[in-house]
Amino acid sequence: MIYVGLTIQKVKSWISQHKSTIKLGNTALPLSRHFKEKGHTVEQLRFVVLENVPPFDRGGDRELRLKQKGSMVIKRLNSLHPAGLNKDYNLYLFL
Repeated sequence: MIYVGLTIQKVKSWISQHKSTIKLGNTALPLSRHFKEKGHTVEQLRFVVLENVPPFDRGGDRELRLKQKGSMVIKRLNSLHPAGLNKDYNLYLFL
């Protein structure tokens, strides 16, 4: 099952937070809820960094660009619920 996540923090910290929510059984978040419902362990978590959006040299909205790219990947990988764990993506980011 696929989940597309976005972050501006260090990947190591972001993954550690996901692992922590899985270990705690936090059902408020889709990823940890899936792990709890399906009986998965944190050791079964796999991740891949698909793209890096570095800060822009001349300023600009990095977070907006990250969300746009994330929406494209969610669509391309068909990771919206029920096929995946993402609950939505926003096409208004492209207007």
